[in-house]
Amino acid sequence: MILRDPVHGVVAFEGENGRVLPRLIDTVEMQRLRRVRALGVASMAFPGAEHSRFAHAIGAAHVMARFLARIEPLAEAMGAPLDPVDHDDALAAALLHDLGHGPLSHLFEEAFPGMHAHELWTSAIILDPDTEIHRALAAREPEMPSRVERLVHGVHPMPVLARAVSGMLDVDRCDYLLRDSHMTGTRYGLFDLDWLLRSLALEPDASGPRLAVEGSKGLPAVEGFFLARLFMYQQVYFHKATRAAESVLRSTFRRLADLVADGRVPDGTPGPITRLARGERISTQAYLSLDDNVLWRAVDAWSDDPDKVLSGLAARCGRRDLFKTASLDDIDPDLDETIRQELESIVGAQGFDPRYFAALDVAEVLPFEAPRVPEEGLRVLHARRPAQPLEHASFIISRVADTPFVRRRLVFPAAARAAVTEMLEARRPGR
Repeated sequence: MILRDPVHGVVAFEGENGRVLPRLIDTVEMQRLRRVRALGVASMAFPGAEHSRFAHAIGAAHVMARFLARIEPLAEAMGAPLDPVDHDDALAAALLHDLGHGPLSHLFEEAFPGMHAHELWTSAIILDPDTEIHRALAAREPEMPSRVERLVHGVHPMPVLARAVSGMLDVDRCDYLLRDSHMTGTRYGLFDLDWLLRSLALEPDASGPRLAVEGSKGLPAVEGFFLARLFMYQQVYFHKATRAAESVLRSTFRRLADLVADGRVPDGTPGPITRLARGERISTQAYLSLDDNVLWRAVDAWSDDPDKVLSGLAARCGRRDLFKTASLDDIDPDLDETIRQELESIVGAQGFDPRYFAALDVAEVLPFEAPRVPEEGLRVLHARRPAQPLEHASFIISRVADTPFVRRRLVFPAAARAAVTEMLEARRPGR
């Protein structure tokens, strides 16, 4: 199988890399990811951000193939070779790691109380005997579904494979930073993947070879990777228009759930979403029936609902009539709860229900989280001195390690902007 990709160029799954991937790619569960956007509603801020989880999955598998091409000779030279089973499991896990994402990716996980995280749905899909994915894996070897499911979550006897699938420097992040940067038309997520892969090394350990990086060659590439991640959150993932669009959709789902709880299911609501709104569990097959197309058809139907709150929120989604935002970054976080209450009063005075039209939005990420278990960290190898943890070897990483990047904003209708601005000005330092 040979594909063309806008990020990686020619992607070829042939020879040993073609043993398992083509059949998995053609399953109905993988093809569903074509209808799930990788960045949810980020296209409302970046018009080109229309790419799918499917494209990202292909990219992650390609990076894994390149990773294995680098690591396998090193492992063999160390006397701990990867066998074909490990090779195939790693490729399959890279391809399937996002299989459980729902409509609009991460946003859907926040839509209803008690909603499973996508990682749990990924496990359910891989382990369910009724899915094509499970049958394709089991046809190769009966134990392959359980091995791949564990590896998706970073559990494997070989630490180097576990961390490559789910770790601080994994194939998932390597692809999505480059892909999201390219598709949003930004440059913040760019880093030197070629040099990074070339600089990877292995360090002996009692439990098996562990991933490391050659210090003099690889340290700048690794630093560039983590800085790219920070910049993408700063400039893309936490963009105010994206967060505002997400807030409108969250309020839409919240109003839907309240109506369902009151005993009325709005027309056009898919059955699985009705059950989720009631806090009920749904089957794997019911979950797989949901994608972006299904959800947007429902939102369009809700825009004609007799409930004015639901129809108004749904119509906002359709015409990109987003909430406005106001930054709280220069205001003491200890005032957040007081400010939120004041916002609700302002919005209520404008004739809007604060439950759906007022929010304190706090977005937070750790650009680099120092490993709690030292063995799970990335080590930097030096020629004439002992190896060091990355956070000790790099001045840059040491400065951002365990330091959260936080964006705090108020979200509200445009009609409340003047009053919100006046309220915040009174709270700013120096006033």
